[in-house]
Amino acid sequence: MLENIYRKGYLKIDEISQELGIPKSLVEQIIQELKNKEYLKIVTPLEEAYCSFCPLKSKCHIKTAGIVRSYILTEKAKNCLKYKNNPTK
Repeated sequence: MLENIYRKGYLKIDEISQELGIPKSLVEQIIQELKNKEYLKIVTPLEEAYCSFCPLKSKCHIKTAGIVRSYILTEKAKNCLKYKNNPTK
């Protein structure tokens, strides 16, 4: 999973599930474990920054429902992948 995220720079849960052919619930469990080990962090999409200007912001539940979540690798994960691909360095 980390290598898939590393290749694209980020992935969403739906994309990870589809690419690896595993259920979203399993992806969420793996992501939680990777977050706990500080290999992943959540990225807040730019669209959420526009919510403050939206006339429907007081009635909208999309942001609080956590529908849009993307994850990126931390430096710890990138270093781990670099070492795995080139252990002599």
